[in-house]
Amino acid sequence: MKTFDASTVGTCLASVACLIWLTTGCAEAPDSPELMFARAKILMDRGQAADAIPLLDLALKAMPQNPEVYYQRGLVYENLDLPEKALADYVACLKLDDRRTDALNNKAVQLAKLKRFDEAIIAFSELVDLDREDFLGYRNRGLCRSDMHDASGALQDYDTALKLNPDDSSSWFQRGNVHLSMDNLDAAESDFSKALELDTEFARAWMNRGVVRYRKGQKPLAAEDLTRAQELDSNIVLPAIDFFKDVAPSAAATEVTAASVWNSCRPLISGELADRGFTKLVFVREFPDLQCAELIGEFEGTPSTVLVTCQQTGKSTVTLPCPDLPELPGGERRRYSLLVLEVPDRNGTAPKVTRFEQQWNPQSQNGSRVIMGYDL
Repeated sequence: MKTFDASTVGTCLASVACLIWLTTGCAEAPDSPELMFARAKILMDRGQAADAIPLLDLALKAMPQNPEVYYQRGLVYENLDLPEKALADYVACLKLDDRRTDALNNKAVQLAKLKRFDEAIIAFSELVDLDREDFLGYRNRGLCRSDMHDASGALQDYDTALKLNPDDSSSWFQRGNVHLSMDNLDAAESDFSKALELDTEFARAWMNRGVVRYRKGQKPLAAEDLTRAQELDSNIVLPAIDFFKDVAPSAAATEVTAASVWNSCRPLISGELADRGFTKLVFVREFPDLQCAELIGEFEGTPSTVLVTCQQTGKSTVTLPCPDLPELPGGERRRYSLLVLEVPDRNGTAPKVTRFEQQWNPQSQNGSRVIMGYDL
């Protein structure tokens, strides 16, 4: 590209050459890496992330030791949902400047998005070592530890995050989720209630407190919470309101029958999942009257969650335990496996497996967060 010196600009302002010079900036040459970097940032601010990448690539060729260019390109890749490329750029940035907490945080977030939780925990640990007041670092590490089924470690991180920032509703909510997974219902309800004190429009906190209250047998309160959750987020699906009515004494025999059917299903569930390669299986939540459960374990060495439900003959709707649906850093949701059994109507036939999905995501099935009812 042709360049012009200052004397040319001063004497030929009317020329086409000088107009080009003035529109591209007089402080430095139009093809300088600094100018390309500046243009890339403008494109990023305009939401034209993909258009910024070629300019950032050229800037990096000329300035390979500039950590900020790597960081900004990492942001672009993150914006384009390319976590592997974003991670590589954040790592490159940190090699040039290992004190950059922004790059370290984003590196950890990308590792979590890629489900490399053990590495993400190490990165978040480095982050809080650099800044002991970073409550978000502790909170995000708590999320990763929760996904690694390290409830004790997650609770410690949330405790620290809340000491640093007791007004963070998300920390209360996420700690409540850990208590819920441990069946510490009173502690979970208390944490969800605190989250709602701080943010009355926190739909997922209303939803999960409703789940807790249902499990505590407080059906009217559960109905109120879940109804409020749906008012705030139309994607939340509720069961029929009759579900929350107290069971009449005459229905006690039906409940016993449902529980006995469920007990006959448990060995089939354990055996079926073991045959499919799941190990270390534990029933963490069971609803015998609803004939559904949540199990955790490992599949090929990776922590895994399985939702199990029983389908009545001739019916297309089943009941599922409400997934805790913890959000990973970056907003990603955990994937589940789904196992469906068919239970005949009181004819003595043994239950059988009718459906299994290894990678099952309720949101991709019906666009909604599953609470109880689910159409197969």
